[in-house]
Amino acid sequence: MSPPPDDSAQVVAKVVRGARWAAAFRLLAQLINWSCTIVVVRYISASDYGLNAMLQTPLEMLFLLSTFGLDLALVQAKKLDDRQLRCAFGYLLLLNGGLFLVYFFGAGVIAEYFNEPRLKPLAQVLAFIYLAVPFRIIPNALLERELKFKLKASVDLFVSVATALTTLTLAVMGAGVWALVAGVLVSSVLAIVVLSIFNPWFIRPDFRFSEVRKMMAFGGTMTIATAVAVVSNTLPVTIAGPVLGSELLGIFAVALEFAVLPLSKTMPIVNTIVFPAFSRFQDQPESVAYYLLRSLGFASLVLVPALVGVSCVAHEFVPTVLGEKWLPAVAPLTLLALAMPFRLVSLFLRQVMAGVGRPDLTLRSSIINLLLFLPLVWIGTRYGLMGVVGAFLVVEPVIAIATMAMCGKMLDLPLPRLARALVPAAVCSLVMAGAVAGLRVALPEMPGLAKLLIEIGVGGAVYAAALRLIFPSEMASALRMVRK
Repeated sequence: MSPPPDDSAQVVAKVVRGARWAAAFRLLAQLINWSCTIVVVRYISASDYGLNAMLQTPLEMLFLLSTFGLDLALVQAKKLDDRQLRCAFGYLLLLNGGLFLVYFFGAGVIAEYFNEPRLKPLAQVLAFIYLAVPFRIIPNALLERELKFKLKASVDLFVSVATALTTLTLAVMGAGVWALVAGVLVSSVLAIVVLSIFNPWFIRPDFRFSEVRKMMAFGGTMTIATAVAVVSNTLPVTIAGPVLGSELLGIFAVALEFAVLPLSKTMPIVNTIVFPAFSRFQDQPESVAYYLLRSLGFASLVLVPALVGVSCVAHEFVPTVLGEKWLPAVAPLTLLALAMPFRLVSLFLRQVMAGVGRPDLTLRSSIINLLLFLPLVWIGTRYGLMGVVGAFLVVEPVIAIATMAMCGKMLDLPLPRLARALVPAAVCSLVMAGAVAGLRVALPEMPGLAKLLIEIGVGGAVYAAALRLIFPSEMASALRMVRK
């Protein structure tokens, strides 16, 4: 496929410059966050993590309504004026005030559903994050629309580090689940303060919603798609939580958290780049296809080995880093991490489809995921924790293939051509996994920490060597992109 016309060069150059800074700041923030998370896990019990998972499920479901897709509509719109911003701000103020009341006074219902009285005061405190949403959404959308990735990444870095340190300090002091709740609140408040300082934006709200209604077609479809995806993600807690109990649910939650860690820490920054960047090319399908193949290939080269690597080192990572009390999480973590490369593909392509103005395809992908995941989780719950894990192993590959087929059809891009962008990362990751497995057999008696470090080092070296020997052109292209 030939490169797109030169008139897209300026946009691409701006995206690449912003992506470079965003990636650097995000990497620094995540290194600090990962370190803090590992320490926090050692101080917070599985039961506390189970309580937090129970809180997050209804919180995320209501949070979907907190913007109703207006943030995405503001970014994707071809033209945006002050009146649209004022109407959006006013709408968000009223909407989130109502959500605050629903979550605050519904805290007792949440506690009763999960049969956990401790949830009520926790939920009532968490309800206040809804009041912060309007003051965070508008400036974030403006930064993404203007492709100011460096400034946005700088704000995210500061907020992320401050939040991680707050959670860590409270966890060490014995605050338990309250440390996790406090981290969420600190993140919301700090984001508002820092955005107001570095990107002043405040506008007078307008409560006449004629302009808002015009953005609902796109934003509403994206909200429904996101809602369906979140419902799918919360099914293990919603369906299996009352059956498994807080202890097993906590083990599952920790295993899933570390299985998706490379995605959860990188996809937010990827999404803030991919969605607005592809929005600029929504009228140029050939450019979209060209940059999709390049960006998906590059993302897979970075993230697939990280996700597969988590599975490879789980046996040493869990007891050495998290502690012996988390040993039951080894098997779930090993298997869940193997499903995550498929989730990477689905998440990436959904952002591309939405960016070019096809939120209906994003919604269709999410609905297929829900319809398949719901019965499998319900059946898996009968077989305990590993039954729920098995549902992930079936669903994620199927959804990835279905999403690739939809995206390929949209761009007149054959599915095999799209799949080939993933081949280098997949092949080299398999070579890496074989090397780490052989190393584990060869070093059975080595202490845990030393063995873990050797496995990580050898795995990374083998992956790089395999990429250099088998796919030299792909490696050279990736290195050129990094240097740019």
